[in-house]
Amino acid sequence: MRLGRAATRLDGQRERLAHRSSLFSRVRLGLVLAGVLTAAVAFSAQQSGLAWVVVGGTTVIFAIVVRYHERVAERIRSHDIAIRLRREELARITCRWEDLPSPVDVAGPLGVSESHAFAADLNLFGPRSVHHLFDTALSRDGSRELGRWLLDEGEGVADGTGRATERQRLVRELRDMPVFRYRLAVAAGLVRIHENHPFDGQILLDWLGRRQVSPGVRLLLGVLTGLAALNAALVTTHALGWTPALWLFSFTAYAAIYLLNSRHYEHLFDDAEHLYYQLRHLRPVLRVLERFRFHGRPALEALCRPLQDGSPSRELARLSRLAAAASTQKSEVLRLVLNILVPWDLLFSVRLARAGERLHRELPAWLHAWRTLEAAGSLAAWAWRHPEAVFPAFRGDTAASASREDDPDTTLLEADALGHPLIPPEERVSNDFALGGAGHVVLITGSNMSGKSTFLRTVGVNVVLARAGSAVAASRMMLRPCRLFTSINVSDSLGDGMSYFYAEVKRLRALLDALSQDSGPPLLFLVDEIFRGTNNRERYAGSRAILEALRRGRGAGLVTTHDLELIHLEGLDNRHFREHIEHGRMAFDYLLHNGPCPTTNALAIMKMEGLPV
Repeated sequence: MRLGRAATRLDGQRERLAHRSSLFSRVRLGLVLAGVLTAAVAFSAQQSGLAWVVVGGTTVIFAIVVRYHERVAERIRSHDIAIRLRREELARITCRWEDLPSPVDVAGPLGVSESHAFAADLNLFGPRSVHHLFDTALSRDGSRELGRWLLDEGEGVADGTGRATERQRLVRELRDMPVFRYRLAVAAGLVRIHENHPFDGQILLDWLGRRQVSPGVRLLLGVLTGLAALNAALVTTHALGWTPALWLFSFTAYAAIYLLNSRHYEHLFDDAEHLYYQLRHLRPVLRVLERFRFHGRPALEALCRPLQDGSPSRELARLSRLAAAASTQKSEVLRLVLNILVPWDLLFSVRLARAGERLHRELPAWLHAWRTLEAAGSLAAWAWRHPEAVFPAFRGDTAASASREDDPDTTLLEADALGHPLIPPEERVSNDFALGGAGHVVLITGSNMSGKSTFLRTVGVNVVLARAGSAVAASRMMLRPCRLFTSINVSDSLGDGMSYFYAEVKRLRALLDALSQDSGPPLLFLVDEIFRGTNNRERYAGSRAILEALRRGRGAGLVTTHDLELIHLEGLDNRHFREHIEHGRMAFDYLLHNGPCPTTNALAIMKMEGLPV
């Protein structure tokens, strides 16, 4: 496989770089020993001039060797990241979960609750989930942005200016740019290595927002600068004998005011160091985005324009100079001398705060571009890994067609060879499926383990991916504007004293409320096993009433059931999954068939496991 060969090639290059780094280490040690020995011999021979030449020459050569050694070390770090990324890519292709990084917790920070329309039912987050498989972001911001895209509940999903359309343009452009995605990922990996955890831009933005320059501090700086100038003038005139030692009074006033307001500059070095290293860690990513030219890719060009117009490198250079000036706080003697002459710490505290204010205005656009690229890049990488996947076509981008969304003859969803993206392609069983307009209810029957619930999730996950702008696991897919609602993983709640049946009732109540909304696109609903938490007689009566309500609402969808009595209700589109006995074992084809299920397998499974039947 191509990725396997690339990983092997990178291993070889990394080994050669490690050998070169070891050589540089030996050269550095040899230079130090040779320089010290030669200088000592020269000094002992009373050749001090020659000795200092040796010391100076050795120092210069040593600095050059250190510089090249650092470049080799940086390349080794980049190769380590690249090797890890290639191996993760291989694991994503084969769904080898144990070789993937631990999933990033985005559901909690994004505030996902059990009341969300579909988040709890489609295995979107957590271990072995859609987000776990797709997420290649190396910043926490990028992982969260991908999570937000997956959670989009679909308002205005498919019109010509809708979010899904815009995202799909980005993902399409990025899919065919594997080199750029690779370079950005390696740069982001350097950020992650330096920080030893995913970069979180919101923390930096919050920190910048707390550091503002007040008008009082500016006034204080003006007063102290004036006193410093007066001190210099009075010291000069006193040294020339023109005036008495008046500078003692002005300097006393200067020192008193300065020391009494030390709170305004006491954290100068910490602030400068924090800001400098945060942006220094970002430099590899910003450099890639600032310099890359997206010719012929308008969506990417528009997204990255703030970075290329704002020139982050200029801001980094300015902050580097400020940080260098602030570093005088490391030397107490130098700091004392500078602050006696001018209000050095206060001056650079104000300048640093101003730079932070400017950065606070510009940084959100830079971080937005990066996290959007990481989210879109995650989806693009999946599309690149799976060339059999297709980008769905959106319908309903005109006012005339939008007005027909409630028409029962309007097809809401149509797909060929629709499969679940979390199942490897070689193991995946795909089905053709079409869902009509308002009132179209597909009732799916079938035996235990035959694939009913998986098919509901297959439809739901591909709708979620389509609205996120991703390619889908199908050979063709068309989707109209719709909202998505699921009732699959209903569970009881011991903490709330809620039984399974009551939790299911509340979920179905929420479904009917969503179905009755007059505004927005129609609902696409997925319901697994209505009222499984109660007895047969009441389950049938309740299921019948719910199915009739679903047929009358502003939506269409799929419902699975074990109650074969429901197949006789009028107006339902009956489909089923089936099984057969093969070599004394239950076998399933996982194919969706027309009509109600002709067989059941509960008793057969019980008998095969030795239970009394």
